[in-house]
Amino acid sequence: LSISLHAPDDETRSKLMPANRGRGVDELVTCCKKYFNRTGRRVSFEYAMIDGVNDTAKHAGLLAKKAKSCGAHVNLIPLNHVEEREFKPSTTENLNNFVKILDENGVNSTVRRKLGGDVDASCGQLRRNVAKSGN
Repeated sequence: LSISLHAPDDETRSKLMPANRGRGVDELVTCCKKYFNRTGRRVSFEYAMIDGVNDTAKHAGLLAKKAKSCGAHVNLIPLNHVEEREFKPSTTENLNNFVKILDENGVNSTVRRKLGGDVDASCGQLRRNVAKSGN
């Protein structure tokens, strides 16, 4: 089971994912615990790393606590830059610090490798490009 989490707290997650406003992170984590206890199958939290939004040490600490409580694996996804959006990918330093905090707290994580960004075909980048013309 993969959950698009992207933030460990309601304030941040609601900004990124309006659907969070209905239930919240804590309820989601409780459901993940129930799922794990019933099935024995690990949950994976998908987490797009966004510079200055969800990639701080505070976020990593909160995420570690929640992931550990339900035996979740964390899949860190370096954000792909999209010209029309204000979000930027986390710096390498922030990403490495985030991984270190998860590791120090006993949370398994992986960093997704980036493919297709050079041709605007990575996750989040696929969209129709419209040529601007003076006509």
